[in-house]
Order: sequence, then structure tokens, then C-alpha cells
Amino acid sequence: MQSILMAGKKKSKDENTKTSTKNATSNICKKHIFSADEIQSIQKNMLEWYDKEQRTLPWRTIAKTEESRNIRGYAVWVSEVMLQQTQVATVIPYFNKWIEKWPTIEALAATSVEEVLQMWAGLGYYSRGRRLHEGANIIVEKLKGQMPDNVSDLVKLIPGIGAYSASAIASIAFQKPAGVVDGNVIRVLSRMRTIGAHVSIPTVRDHLWELANKLVSKERPGDFNQSVMELGAIICTPQNPNCASCPVNNFCSAFSLSKTTPRVGKMDSFLKKESAAKISRKSDLSKNIPDIEDCSNCSFCLPASVWNENPQVTAFPCKSEKKSAREEKVNVLVIEKEDKLLMVRRPEKGLLAGLWEFPCVILPEETTKKAKTARINSLVKELGIPNSLLSSKKHVGEVIHLFSHIHTTYIVEHLVLNNSVKIESSEKEGMWVTLDEIKTGAVSTAMKKVLALVKKSDIKPMKQIAGKKRKRSTENQKQTSIKSFFS
Repeated sequence: MQSILMAGKKKSKDENTKTSTKNATSNICKKHIFSADEIQSIQKNMLEWYDKEQRTLPWRTIAKTEESRNIRGYAVWVSEVMLQQTQVATVIPYFNKWIEKWPTIEALAATSVEEVLQMWAGLGYYSRGRRLHEGANIIVEKLKGQMPDNVSDLVKLIPGIGAYSASAIASIAFQKPAGVVDGNVIRVLSRMRTIGAHVSIPTVRDHLWELANKLVSKERPGDFNQSVMELGAIICTPQNPNCASCPVNNFCSAFSLSKTTPRVGKMDSFLKKESAAKISRKSDLSKNIPDIEDCSNCSFCLPASVWNENPQVTAFPCKSEKKSAREEKVNVLVIEKEDKLLMVRRPEKGLLAGLWEFPCVILPEETTKKAKTARINSLVKELGIPNSLLSSKKHVGEVIHLFSHIHTTYIVEHLVLNNSVKIESSEKEGMWVTLDEIKTGAVSTAMKKVLALVKKSDIKPMKQIAGKKRKRSTENQKQTSIKSFFS
């Protein structure tokens, strides 16, 4: 009896949740939804515009011309992963080099993670490269070399592929009618349907996906999705959108609302050129759009106070406050021995996972001399270097590097070791590398900045080599320094 009652309670709770969600979705203004006629016109306008204005990009060319479904899917997959948090202009040379080196999924799976990270150096967010390599191995070993062609299997079977990437791959490479929602698409849809609620709200995110899936062309899904992303990238930009050139401004509610306020620049010039008849036709759209003030019961509308502060298209989508990057100070020890430098591998998880770096230690927030010395001594102990040699290190300067969430200041020091100095067993995975190996290895941009600073420094070959006095010789031998490596 108790189990029946519990089951009834669970069922009732589930039904209430579904009802609540349904009510939350239904309690929105009609202006947040596309009509069937609007969808048809938007598809036509967007595809015509895309055919004329699309940028020529290498992954698009492969998706259009390559007969092999696997290579099409692979190219789009690589491009989408590289484009995450990275601009198109930066990605193009990386993509071309990647495809030249590993033209197929099998070729990528056969290489090592080390080589992948070397190729990825400079792109940032190195876990993306690792996931590509891991996914390629799964396709080869578990999927018989065949890349999934639908959203469900792409998400379920390949690590690192989420809803957006899966939809992009399925639509662009395999012509599956799946809509996409990325930053550019969110901006376009939010403005077209004046969605003022923040995208982090689950119901808002779900609604945007619903709009994208209804809007996508069934005949040309890949081209249509790329047209919307292209529109957000070059016309419907975060700041100063060029609404005058937008192929679907007739269907943009934010643009319609903004026409009642003074404007400057391209939009103002555009409106002045419109005929009275055209303005009248466009005003028909705004008649069906409730005023901002009348949307108090709609959870998707922008608050009137926010609109009044910025009654322009750029009021959409809702802006989120950016968290300021935390400050961090790191002591870097560039250790030189003969023609090589000591580098250690970073942990396999976290920031810059698995990359090689000069020995580093994060300094405490209150960097007292005592606390700093304790951290450095601990690092030197992990490296197996005698503490007595630290008196020979020289301060080089500081390097500032900005990560997405960390503002890092590297305090750079240089230590030259004599060949006779023996380093005890190290607790860290390390290796001695040449300058050429650093240039081509899996080394972060921050460490390359550190090396460049040492190169530019005025440090001269030391008269006193750490651990041993220099013997005078008729051959006038000199200890090689980093600066001479670059000569």
C-alpha cells in the first residue's frame, strides 16, 4: 500500500513538473514565436543572402565538395572545435595545417597526444585538442571507422561533442535538418523575437533551440545554419549592428521597436531612404508586437527599465555581467645547462593540461619574502636541485599573460648550471630540451613569452657558474647562455 502511495506521489510530482514547464512556456508573448509564413520568408531571404555573401572557408569547401562522408564530417568537426572561443581568422591557418598533417580520422587516431598538443600550441583551451584525438580513437576502435551522422549518436558516442557541435556537424556535413544555437545564433534570434530574458535560464535556452529547429531549412539545413551564424558574425554583431544590410530586418522585432527612437549612423541613413509606403508596410509587423510595458506577464520580455536605458537593437540579448579575472603571480625558473633548458609537464587535468613549461610555482597572495622563498625552495626540492645553487639565479623581469579567467604575472628568474652539476631524482616529469624543440613542442604561449623575455635580457654569461668555479683556459672557453642560443 505504501509503495502504491509513493508511486502516486511521484507520478503526481512528475505531472506537476510537466504542467509547470508547459505553463511557463505558454505564458509568453506571441512575438517570441515565428509564424509559418515568417519561417518560409526568412528561409528564402537568408539562403539568397548567403549564396551571395558567404565567406570562402576551407571547411566549407570540404563539406561542399568532398564525396567521402567521413572526411566531410571530420572536417566540420575539427573546424567547429577549433572555432570554440577562437576567431575565424586565427583558426584558418591552424585548420589547414591540421588537415594537411592528419587528413582523415584514421590519421589523427594513429598519432600521439603529444603531437596533437604541439599542433594545437597557440590556440588555447588545449583540452579541445585532446578531445578530438580521443574522439578519433573511439571512432576507429569502437565505431568501425564510421563517424555518426545524427545529433543523438554524435552527442552520445563521441566525447567533447555537445548539442551545438553535433547539430552543426549533422546539418553541415550530412544535411540533417537540425537547428543550431551558438553565440551568434542566440544574438540573431533574441533580436528577431525580442527575447530579453537571460539565456542561462533553462526555459529560454530551450525556446531558442525550439526556434532554431523550426526555422532551419529542410532542403538546405547546412547552408541555412551557416547563414544564421554568418549573419551574427558579420552583420548582427554585438555592437554597431549593420541593420541596413540585414536580409531579414523586416522580420526583426527589435529593429521594428527601435525605429521609434532617434538613431545615428548606418541605421539612421537607411531609414531616411525608406519610402513612406515601405515604412507603412513594415509598421504592420509592429502592430502585432505588444509594447514592452504590456509584457509584464511574459517571462521572456525585456524589462521596460532596461529598454528605456538602451532603446536599440543592442539591448538584446540580455547582457550578463563579466566576472573580473583573478590576479595571480607565478615564479618561473628558467634553468639552463649547456645547450638545453629544463621543462616539466603540467598535470593531465586543469589549465594547460599536459603541456610542457619551465618550472613554476604560484606565489601566495601576500608575497612576503619568507613565503616566496618557502615556495621556491619547495619547487627546487621537487626538481632535485640543491638549494645551495639558488644563490646563483638572476632576476630577469616579468611577463603578463591573460587567460580567459586569470590575469597572470610571471616573475622570471634564470639559473645557469655547470655540466658537472648532477640533479637528483625529480618528483616532476621533466626533460631537457633545445630551443628548436621548444619552438615546435607542446609549449604554451605564456612560456614562449617567458623565453622571449630571457632572450631580450641583458644577462651575460656568468663568471661564476652555479655549483662550480670556471677554470681559466687558454682556449678561452665560455659557458653558453640562452642569449647566445638565439644568435
